[in-house]
Amino acid sequence: MERIIKIAICDDEAIHRDDLVKILEAYETTEHIIELFEYSDGLSLIDSHKKQAYNIMFLDIEMNGISGLETGHKIRMIDKNVIIIYLTGYERYVFESFKIEPFDYIVKPIDSDKINAVLSRAIEKYNEQYFIIEFKWKERLYALRTFEIVHIESELRHIIFNTENNRYKCIGQLDEYEKLLSSYGFLRCHKSFLINMNYIKSIENKSIITTLNYSVDMSARQKQNCLNNFSNFIAKHKV
Repeated sequence: MERIIKIAICDDEAIHRDDLVKILEAYETTEHIIELFEYSDGLSLIDSHKKQAYNIMFLDIEMNGISGLETGHKIRMIDKNVIIIYLTGYERYVFESFKIEPFDYIVKPIDSDKINAVLSRAIEKYNEQYFIIEFKWKERLYALRTFEIVHIESELRHIIFNTENNRYKCIGQLDEYEKLLSSYGFLRCHKSFLINMNYIKSIENKSIITTLNYSVDMSARQKQNCLNNFSNFIAKHKV
């Protein structure tokens, strides 16, 4: 089933919006339906995002009125997960954008190769965030998005999904979830643990420290695999 991805474009210059729209309309994907929305100022984008959340944003930094940086800051206050890609004519703005946690930035002039490359990675990130796991426990049906899950552990015949604030249990095998989630940023670090690489803060000698500041066991057998996969993950997602 094709999934709809809503992409917002915000730039106060129509010619730049038109160029970007043409590139995005030509982008080829068989797994998703891409819907495009155009805005000429940050306030309009913010108001619209409150009513219908976008998945990806191409946001120009240098705009009249409210800047792209201020727009991004206000967007982050209402949505921590939207993928923001900044467009800028000056590299000096890149460092100022770090606190907004953009997915990437593109220095103008734009071209199809630049846009297609970053959009492909953004869609991959979107898939990691919004893939949903359904499971039952004690006659109740649960649905968790992958970005909510910090790590998964096995305990006897049970699987435990650990999120920031809760633990959810179901009957299952860790091997099944490793196969299901390996393409969504999950890494096998121990015979009893899978970890979401989005939550890895550091890899120590025998454990992985999460961004929530607790550790998950890592076996000596899996250490080199963890280091290699996490290095590749960082290379694909760093700004």
